[in-house]
Amino acid sequence: MSKLVYLIILAGLWIVSCIPLTVLYFVSDILYLLCFYLIAYRKKVVFTNLRNACPEKTVEELTAIAKQFYRNFCDFLIENVWIMFASEQNIRKLVHFKNGAFMDDIYRHGKGVVLLQGHFFNWELSLMLGTEGEKCRRYVIYKPLSSKVSEKLIFRIRSRFGTMMLAMHETKNFVNNNENKGTINDLPSLYQFGADQSPMKHKAEYWTKFMNQDTPVFTGPEQLALQFGLPVVFLDLQKTGRGKYEIEYSLMGKNPAGASPHQITNDYIAKLEEAIAKNPSNWLWSHKRWKHSRVIG
Repeated sequence: MSKLVYLIILAGLWIVSCIPLTVLYFVSDILYLLCFYLIAYRKKVVFTNLRNACPEKTVEELTAIAKQFYRNFCDFLIENVWIMFASEQNIRKLVHFKNGAFMDDIYRHGKGVVLLQGHFFNWELSLMLGTEGEKCRRYVIYKPLSSKVSEKLIFRIRSRFGTMMLAMHETKNFVNNNENKGTINDLPSLYQFGADQSPMKHKAEYWTKFMNQDTPVFTGPEQLALQFGLPVVFLDLQKTGRGKYEIEYSLMGKNPAGASPHQITNDYIAKLEEAIAKNPSNWLWSHKRWKHSRVIG
């Protein structure tokens, strides 16, 4: 039954995707009005997150950020329908890689790379695409969804141009086998994490300050980097205009063996805060990032 539902939804999305993206942005404008004013989709969550994360901002400033967030979110939804079927050539027109050659230097050491990013719009572009001619095997680590239909749709978007999906619980064993197989002439692997979401409370091994709040964070990427000696790179994705995005890479640690405990994780959090500060409306404020409270003692 789920396969039939998936095919019906896919057919409907294909029809929508035939509409030019410039026209679809008018649909996004209507969605924005519905989401912000009528449905008020997760509006309480968005404003609570913004108030707690940015206590120095006025009500007017927070409202302006929230409104632009909803506009960006609706553009994100519309764009993802379009990129599900558009050609790679047309999709690449949406993205500018500010320092794309940077990754070529990182790959030369012959090992895999841990790539960390946040849920900045439009993150699907950075998960499905690297620079043109990029010589790596891209693995996106994901948390399996309860809805198999939604999972199939996400798989379709991300795997269109060679990206492979790797379930979170399979990652450690996969990387172990992948990095120790000793195939000299094989392509290096890129392990890509959107590690800014909230771990389950019973799996919260480490807490730190993020956006002025006690926050549980994933330490899996750091553990992989330390165990296998993998360099760590941060991907900064910024929306520079409607349908215009810019990606910039920066090295967080070429040789993580010398890092102090949680240094990589803390550096990642600092990079996230820096990226959010550039354009606060570009981050996923509707996520219940701070749903868990820290218990001390």
